Amino acid sequence: MIASDGGERLSELAPIGAEHWEYPFHTSVEFSPQVFWGAYQLAKRLKHQPVDVIHAHTRVAQVVAARLSMQLGISYVATWHGIYGSNLGRALWPCAGDRTIAISEMVSRHLLEDVGLSEEKIRRVYNGVDTEYYSIHPDSVLLMEYRRRWQLSECRPVIGAIGRLAAGGVKGFDLFLRAAALLVPEFPDLGILLVGEGPRRSYLEHLSRELGIDKRVRFVGIVNDIRIPLALMDLFVFSSRWPEAFGLTLVEAMAAGRPVVATKTGAVPEIIRHGSDGWLVEPDNVSSLAEGIRQLLKDRETADRLAKSGQQRAREKFHVDRFVSEIEAVYREVIR
Repeated sequence: MIASDGGERLSELAPIGAEHWEYPFHTSVEFSPQVFWGAYQLAKRLKHQPVDVIHAHTRVAQVVAARLSMQLGISYVATWHGIYGSNLGRALWPCAGDRTIAISEMVSRHLLEDVGLSEEKIRRVYNGVDTEYYSIHPDSVLLMEYRRRWQLSECRPVIGAIGRLAAGGVKGFDLFLRAAALLVPEFPDLGILLVGEGPRRSYLEHLSRELGIDKRVRFVGIVNDIRIPLALMDLFVFSSRWPEAFGLTLVEAMAAGRPVVATKTGAVPEIIRHGSDGWLVEPDNVSSLAEGIRQLLKDRETADRLAKSGQQRAREKFHVDRFVSEIEAVYREVIR
């Protein structure tokens, strides 16, 4: 059973036998009245439809899970998907669960050093992706159609980035565009593909005009099948300036067999071994990013080797089956 306030992926639940319980949890305020009202309603329902374990994925969900656990005696697990600032609520009521899952070693250190959780309570479980799905190359006719649609037919090579165009520039897409601009004199037919949507799009479009590369940048918005833009990229660029707690698009690109250049920040060095599975560069440094991209565009033999090694690493370390088995192992711990 999944308790939430709904969302765009709701239609995916029924085919896999998951039941959805809709509750008013659309808030980021952990002690909002609607959180306690939702917890009260859930408690009533769980008395009639009991469960063995509750898994909370957001701060609000952790507060609800802690309340339900105390009231009904149900074990609960809390996953921390990032680095969170300290506040009075977290200090007084961490809501860390019977076990706390950290999605990377970086998050584990944060929980130990900043949140003050005990090492015995923390379990590190990397996020997983369906690596077989991402390794399936899209149909060539479909790729030709998208190449025409996005006006990439005359572009060689194509570099790309994927992610939410979030406010504040944490994803570093401005760095990506500035680095690309430095490469145009050496690669006059360079194509630049930016996949995603968000409030920073207008700024990035303005920046591309300012840099004189707007004619070669393609802002394509949200794409349902991310394998299509990945297949059209000669190189995937992960330019985040923020210490990422994981890097899901990075693993997806590796699983799709793309060579990657990524900033050495947050959990990224846990995913990529420099020179073995991809190429790491200094964060928030346009020159370093441009040089990393240049090296792999010029040296296709190295790029191909990194792509093959990265795809194998994604299969071995970040496969969804491994993720599921490790999550289930945590459930068994708390149920016992």
